Amino acid sequence: MPQKLKQGDRFPTIELNLTDGSTATLPSQTPSRYLALLFYRGEW
Repeated sequence: MPQKLKQGDRFPTIELNLTDGSTATLPSQTPSRYLALLFYRGEW
């Protein structure tokens, strides 16, 4: 099981496949030092 991030930990690199076919690499492609990710799984 992955470890939870603690205050001061570096955010791990995540590569996302976007709906337009491109990719985004986080956090290196974010314009500021703060980042919030929200995941919405939808309603089944």
